[in-house]
Amino acid sequence: MPRLFCTFILLLSLAPVTVAAASGGGTACVVAKRQGNSLAIEWVVGEASVSSAIARASQALRRRGYDYIFPQANSNLAHGWMVVIETEYRTYTGRSRTSYGCGFSASSEEQAEQLAVQDLRSYSWGWKPKYGYQVKEKRRF
Repeated sequence: MPRLFCTFILLLSLAPVTVAAASGGGTACVVAKRQGNSLAIEWVVGEASVSSAIARASQALRRRGYDYIFPQANSNLAHGWMVVIETEYRTYTGRSRTSYGCGFSASSEEQAEQLAVQDLRSYSWGWKPKYGYQVKEKRRF
């Protein structure tokens, strides 16, 4: 009996999360890459789901001729701020690299930019803050 009660409580605690995720929106950044270098980026906001946003951004990159496409960041926010950043730098071994970061926030564009920098760092291990970055897109959706 106690085991059944614990299972019931666990299911009740998960129910609001499932409903919230299903009622959100779909926003995503997808990057085309080759040999560790980012070649191009596409972002989509305002889709019905994250998977729809990823599919639409991936399709746009494929139309441009890219084969190696990777979803990099996404959110189920229906409304908020999106910031896309770009940087060019040299790795420790001297290779030239281009990298992107995407951030999404319901709170502010500043928070979205901070999340974009975190995203950039998680995908581009050779990037250091001293290399800087440029804001490619800043948008409220």
